[in-house]
Amino acid sequence: MKSKIISFIITKGLTIGGLFMLIIAVVVLNNGVLKMRITEQNKIVTAKVLETPKDCDNLGRRGGYYKLTYNGQVFVKKGNQLICETIIGKSDVDVLTNENEDKIVFLNEYEESNDFWSGILLGIIGIVIAYKGWKK
Repeated sequence: MKSKIISFIITKGLTIGGLFMLIIAVVVLNNGVLKMRITEQNKIVTAKVLETPKDCDNLGRRGGYYKLTYNGQVFVKKGNQLICETIIGKSDVDVLTNENEDKIVFLNEYEESNDFWSGILLGIIGIVIAYKGWKK
C-alpha cells in the first residue's frame, strides 16, 4: 500500500503540485479583482474600530491585523504601518465597500496590494511545474 502511494507521488506529484499552485493563483487574482472593483465603485462608509495593534512601530514587514465592524458584520483586515497610523487611536474609520456591503477594503488598500503580480507569478510557476510533471 505504501509503495503505491509513494509511486503515485513520485509520478504525479509535480503535476498535482503545479495544479494546486494554479488554484491558489486564481484565488489570489480573484482577491485582487475584488479589491479593484470595490475601489472603482468608491462607496465610502464609516466602520467602527474594534481592535488595532498596540504599537505601529513594531509591526514588521507583514503588518498587523485590525478588527472592524460595519453593517452588523465583523471584519478582520490585514494592514501595514501606514494603515496602522491612520487607524490607531480612532473609534471610527472610513473604508470602501461593495454594493452588497458585505466586504470592505481600506481606502488605499488596492493601490498597495500586490495581488495581481503575486497571482500572475504564482500562476506561471504553477504552469511550469505542472508542465514539467506532465512531461515526465
